[in-house]
Amino acid sequence: MRILKISWALFILLNIYDVIISAIYWLKMGITFEENYFIWNYYYYHEWNIPFTLALLMLISVKLLFFTGVYWYTRLFDLFKVGKYKWLSLLPFVVLSILIDTQNTFILLSTF
Repeated sequence: MRILKISWALFILLNIYDVIISAIYWLKMGITFEENYFIWNYYYYHEWNIPFTLALLMLISVKLLFFTGVYWYTRLFDLFKVGKYKWLSLLPFVVLSILIDTQNTFILLSTF
């Protein structure tokens, strides 16, 4: 159970870091490097002009949807009676978050 709490904390902190880095990049460069359908669709239909607060709200809402999906995915391990290994279900998401945050940090550092 301790590993599961550490995995959840790491997953949440990495995604908060991702939103903060994206917000800093938006303030410096005027564009986010979140590659999701909602933001790019808004960019396309509004002539590449999006206010900072709206971009930040979109980033946070997409992260909340992501957290909800991951939570219910981990609940499947309880359904299949393998709750002891629930932390393994978080492992791919934590690794993916680490890779994305590392890439975003390098992109941000290379622009200065």
